Amino acid sequence: MSFSFAYPGWLLALALVAAGGLTYGTYRNTVPALSPPRRALLAGCRFLALALICLLLFQPVAQQVEERERPPLLAVLIDDSESLRVTATQAAGATGRPPADDGLRSAVGAVTDALQTGDLSGEQRAFALADGARAVGTLGEDAPLDSLSFTGPRTNIAAALQQVRDALQDENLQGVALVSDGRYNAGRNPLYVAERFPVPIHTVTVGDTTRQRDVQVRRVTTNDIAYVDTELPVQVGLRSEDAGGETVSVRLRSGGETLDAQDVRLPSGTAEVPVDLAVTPDEAGLQRLTVEVSGVSGEATARNNRRSVSVRVLESKRSVLVLAAAPSPTFAAVRRVLEQNANTEVTARTPRPGGRFLEGPLPEDLSAFDVIVCAGFPSEAVPGSVVDRVATAAENGRPTVFFLDRQTDLTAWRDAFGSVLPVTVDDLRPGFTDAAFRPAPDRRQHPVFDIDGASIDLFNRLPPLETSDTRFQAPPDATVLARSTVRDVALNDPLLVLRSRAGQRSAALLGTRTWRWANLPSDLASADPLWPGLVSNLVRWAAVRQDDRPVRVRPVESTFGGGERVEFTGQVYDESLTPVDDASVEVTVTAPDSTQYPYTMEPVGNGRYVLDVGMLPEGTYTYRAAAEQGGASLGTDRGQFSVGPLTLEYRETTADAAFMRQIAARSGGTALSTDQIGDLPNRIAASGTFTPQVVTETREAELWRASAFLAAILALLAAEWTLRKRFGLV
Repeated sequence: MSFSFAYPGWLLALALVAAGGLTYGTYRNTVPALSPPRRALLAGCRFLALALICLLLFQPVAQQVEERERPPLLAVLIDDSESLRVTATQAAGATGRPPADDGLRSAVGAVTDALQTGDLSGEQRAFALADGARAVGTLGEDAPLDSLSFTGPRTNIAAALQQVRDALQDENLQGVALVSDGRYNAGRNPLYVAERFPVPIHTVTVGDTTRQRDVQVRRVTTNDIAYVDTELPVQVGLRSEDAGGETVSVRLRSGGETLDAQDVRLPSGTAEVPVDLAVTPDEAGLQRLTVEVSGVSGEATARNNRRSVSVRVLESKRSVLVLAAAPSPTFAAVRRVLEQNANTEVTARTPRPGGRFLEGPLPEDLSAFDVIVCAGFPSEAVPGSVVDRVATAAENGRPTVFFLDRQTDLTAWRDAFGSVLPVTVDDLRPGFTDAAFRPAPDRRQHPVFDIDGASIDLFNRLPPLETSDTRFQAPPDATVLARSTVRDVALNDPLLVLRSRAGQRSAALLGTRTWRWANLPSDLASADPLWPGLVSNLVRWAAVRQDDRPVRVRPVESTFGGGERVEFTGQVYDESLTPVDDASVEVTVTAPDSTQYPYTMEPVGNGRYVLDVGMLPEGTYTYRAAAEQGGASLGTDRGQFSVGPLTLEYRETTADAAFMRQIAARSGGTALSTDQIGDLPNRIAASGTFTPQVVTETREAELWRASAFLAAILALLAAEWTLRKRFGLV
């Protein structure tokens, strides 16, 4: 034991000398005179008290150094995932069927038995490996294998290694024995973790490495969005292992009904087989599609013979109201394009004198239309009451697309449609001028210009349009996609303008004679797609509704794979669309059997919220989210999602011994197969790294904080005072 002080030792010695001198001076001569023994007793009490006070003022610290030997620790990481039920089939002696739990425990138990019976000193602690690492006990003291279930839905070797390292960082971890089939399907590549792992990782490959007969649905590819009564292609990728010559049936199912099917003859060896299926949805909503392939005799597992995806089905027919100024080529060109689109339902109205329309009366409910197209509308012949009805519908949120015509009443545009037009009408002037259509250089990638079969550069070859001499100005929140060019002079006048304001979209093509673009000569045949593509894209862009709801909660995927964690993201805003950080967002998930599960989302800042509900069984779920702040409701949201069958652990049917060897090599460990299990303890011991650790511990005690010294000082001073009184000293 050693001592240290806060101040130099010579100062302490000097203080003790001063204390001794003071004590000697006090009791050298006493009145009345005392015998030497009594004076020595009183002086001793006084000096000891002063010496202790001086000692404590110098803040003494007692240090004790101890050395002890800590035995080495081996972490045994045992694969507890479902993949072992397939890869260990032949290794466990089964034929065509995954081994039972007892057989699996026997396969991995041989490793733990070898570690216990081998000449390996130290402690061996077992962990179960699945989505991470879970401590299951110490080998030799209990039965850790009894807690293994081999039902882990995912294998995350990298996370398990990191968790073992973190859990044992304060112990003498000298090695890891990884007992697995080497198949991981979640997290980082374990090789990156192995390269930087502080101790060797010794791998034991459990399972059969030979190729097993199997057929599985490897992938299902389709669109996230489909439309009612419109065929949706579904591409399926089958993987065949040693099933050559077999004929299997591939079925596309939904809700127990077979929607499409195809028989496929499998090639020999290992091959990927593409299969094309299709479905025509008949109702809107979230539809879950499942692809199933019939099994083959003797295959490794049937758990990978199906896979699911979810498709959000929308109403296929976009309802469009097309209003003309009068019978004109512009109106006919626009109407013809929209009617040729199979996904568009067109209602056309052409004014005639007297305030009526050629095709019948104006529909009573204009809000039933997805888009209103004013192809020259209105003209001076249209009654003001009709103009007001259409303008009111546009102001109430109906997306509107404007096409200029020579008969367009620009005064009505300014007065009735001023709040919804994407431009302002500043100066009304009669007359028209020929002008070329020039796409804005910084808007060439806009979706409106994404026209199949034609380049945007072909707009330069189209016949010129006629633009009104009226001055149009684009407000700051508008997007100008094209401007006019007159006699090769680029003007700043807007020609094609979009605007999105307060959730309402509008577009305007401020040039007439567009019918010329619909009737191009043969030398401009390459530009034929421009006009129908431009009209269709403008209507499609306008029909997209902006999401200005105050509460927006969505699952991160529309379809979660079996064994995946179901997660949500959310956004909450107040009435002015300012993010709300302190809202209470409750999400209720309803299972297919109508069971409801309530959850609370966690705020992450700037009005954003997250939720992890964990893994859910297969099925289609609905959810409802409600946000409150201070007891006041901010809004709600609802939706659907689905969880597919558990196939992640069954995609690979053989053990990957090569990968296990790479993990061992990069970490400095050894790699063994099940036939070499008996050598595992010897190899670990021979590595020279599995050794005890001498731990040096230094204990410090701050004596100046100890209450015992204070008590001793008080006792000495009290004894001195008592003796002085007893001896009759003043």
